[in-house]
Amino acid sequence: MTGLPHYDAEAILAIVDMSTCIGALRAGSLELGDLHPRTQVSLGPTDDFLMMPAVSPAGIGVKIVNVVSGNRERSLPLIHGFYLYCDRETGVPTATLDGSALTTLRTPAASALAADLLARPDAATLGVFGTGVQARGHLEAMLVVRPGLDRIIVSGRTPESSVDFVTDPKVVGLAGGRALVAAGSEETAGCDIVCGCTSSTTPVIPTHAVRPGAHVGLVGSYSMARREVDADLVNLASVFVDDRHAAAAEAGDLMVPAEDGEWSFDAVVGDLAELCSGRVGRTSDDEITLFKSVGLAAWDLIVASAVVKAG
Repeated sequence: MTGLPHYDAEAILAIVDMSTCIGALRAGSLELGDLHPRTQVSLGPTDDFLMMPAVSPAGIGVKIVNVVSGNRERSLPLIHGFYLYCDRETGVPTATLDGSALTTLRTPAASALAADLLARPDAATLGVFGTGVQARGHLEAMLVVRPGLDRIIVSGRTPESSVDFVTDPKVVGLAGGRALVAAGSEETAGCDIVCGCTSSTTPVIPTHAVRPGAHVGLVGSYSMARREVDADLVNLASVFVDDRHAAAAEAGDLMVPAEDGEWSFDAVVGDLAELCSGRVGRTSDDEITLFKSVGLAAWDLIVASAVVKAG
């Protein structure tokens, strides 16, 4: 019996680059179909086992992810994932894929798609909170949709991690000659586009430093235990989400202020599908826009389908 073909991280990135992934999500987000809830099993105070199923005309798939915070001390990735892709018509398993690589690609691609639709066209500076794979992916993705960015400021958990990130040859290569600076949270939050790519349990982006007209994209929080911004910023910004139901169940940045009575999900302006269709968007140059993503299993399926069909 022949084994299923497996696409590792290198193969996935060779078949679907960031620009192609953004385009696939732009088209696919207009018709996501029925979304299925993520199953989350706690492995401890900050660790999780996640299962994310999806069904669409593109196929059937499920991603399994382990998030283990102690892996940093073990010099291992924070997140490990595995993906099973099946034929939509027959249900026959077709391929397996590196789930972490899918996450590494589709999460920043979705953030960049939202930024392309919400950030000011003249955005010149990019602030990135975090120094992991998502931080690097977001840097790459934002430069695809805003190639005019000329300065990138990074704030990590420690000054040392920030310096290591901005001097990493791979990051320097992605920056393509643009200024790369390690700085504190206030300078990073003062950029035209701000990306939250941390696993922090407390807010890391200072509200008072976010400037009028900025666009803020958040991907780090997927439960009540994690937050990257406080209630003040959520109230100050026009809030957009990847999906309303998913955000109400998983987005700690929004759930905490909602539970505390400081904000309401009724204030959500729109979701990614509505952004892609042009039904909602930025309304003024001074408006602060915030896109909160918890990640949709449908995005994994869109990218996995593209990989399998092209491979």
